[in-house]
Amino acid sequence: MRERIRVLVVDDSVVVRRIVTDVLASDPAIEVVGTAPNGKVALDKIQQLKPDAVTLDIEMPVMDGLQTIKEIRRLDRRLPVVMFSTLTERGATATLEALSSGASDYVTKPANVGSVAESMESVRAELIPKVKALVPGFVEPHAPHAPH
Repeated sequence: MRERIRVLVVDDSVVVRRIVTDVLASDPAIEVVGTAPNGKVALDKIQQLKPDAVTLDIEMPVMDGLQTIKEIRRLDRRLPVVMFSTLTERGATATLEALSSGASDYVTKPANVGSVAESMESVRAELIPKVKALVPGFVEPHAPHAPH
């Protein structure tokens, strides 16, 4: 049983990495162990940091999310990977391709929601429950323990 979920955040946008990192880190059950600007850096960090889950953007330079998910699955069949992308027409197709390539789930990036606070709230509502649900063996610290 693990007490904190270790997450690697992968996105080419500094702003998005910051928002996702801040949102995830605001939950006491989650620890962001690293960030990466593209899939190539992410693959190195996965080997080095051994995260429990990865959030992965689809559209990135050097190595995009689709190439990255295929490579992650070649190395580790079970690592939970949540795709994080804007669901434009191209994004929707890419998200389906990512899921068929082995992504565990996806969250739509907030677009045109107004303030950063609204964006963060939208990410918090969608991303945190999915990360927690995907990591095997994770039990909320305040969950009542079953009697033996």
